[in-house]
Amino acid sequence: MDMGSHTPLRSAVSFVLAASACFAAMNAVADAPAVLGDLGPLGPEKLSKEQLDGLLPGARMSRVSATTGSTHYWTNDADGTTTVSSDNKSGIGQTLMNRTGVTAPGKWHISPDGRYCVTIEWKKIPTEDWCRYVFKTTEGYYLSKTDQNRAEKVYRFWVNGN
Repeated sequence: MDMGSHTPLRSAVSFVLAASACFAAMNAVADAPAVLGDLGPLGPEKLSKEQLDGLLPGARMSRVSATTGSTHYWTNDADGTTTVSSDNKSGIGQTLMNRTGVTAPGKWHISPDGRYCVTIEWKKIPTEDWCRYVFKTTEGYYLSKTDQNRAEKVYRFWVNGN
């Protein structure tokens, strides 16, 4: 009798492989810096306003949204404007079969105290408006609301692919 791909052994192996992949992905996320204190082994340097003034104008930026899992891309135009593109991976407001990317206008600037500030005027979700300190590490760049509280959440982002 041919049981094809639905044999109990094949199903069990498939489950074990899928579970192993999930646990590996969870461990990779768990190992990624989550709070400011986690950056210590990566030699974090808080970038100054002057350093940001040299780095961010014209830079190509990207991040994975902590809330939706969508990847966002933008360029910091010299005039302080930007257009953010999203792969809309989360499919908010859309079915899985009808996912499409979206764009939104935005603005950016560097605050007098050396924080990178961004406003994104999303069409279907509330406007995003934040300022964060920028930390450069051996593994790339991170954003944080504070430069003092080691328990503050950090967010990975990329500047010109790094």
